[in-house]
Amino acid sequence: MDERPGSKPWQPKPFSVAVLDSDAYLADTLCGLLRDSGFVASAFYDIASLLQAHQTTRFDAYVLDYLADWLPQSRALENLIGSIRGSTDGNVPIFVLGNQTAPERIERLENIIMRYKVRYVLKPLRASYLAKRIGEALARHAGL
Repeated sequence: MDERPGSKPWQPKPFSVAVLDSDAYLADTLCGLLRDSGFVASAFYDIASLLQAHQTTRFDAYVLDYLADWLPQSRALENLIGSIRGSTDGNVPIFVLGNQTAPERIERLENIIMRYKVRYVLKPLRASYLAKRIGEALARHAGL
């Protein structure tokens, strides 16, 4: 019998997570922790590259840095989240990272949180804490 290494059709494919952060160190650290936990994690350092990847790849979860969309009148982050929510599975977990202790006071951020039902996480944070929260959200989303 021919045994092929890596060929395990009974195992589901690992969950994939897109990480967008203006801080490359945090994005890379979080991706490393997620990979160590069995996820497929991809780091992005600007909205345009994640938007381009999103057009061809559907991720199971997204971690998005609010500060990656730093231009005052820009709607790039909101458009990206709208595109994610408009995809085939509009309930994928989305985490928005930001440094606003009262996000409801920032109109643009409040709109994103309320309209698209994203999870807001205050920075600075421990990457291990966020990795655990992502795993829990993915498990709930998958019905596990």
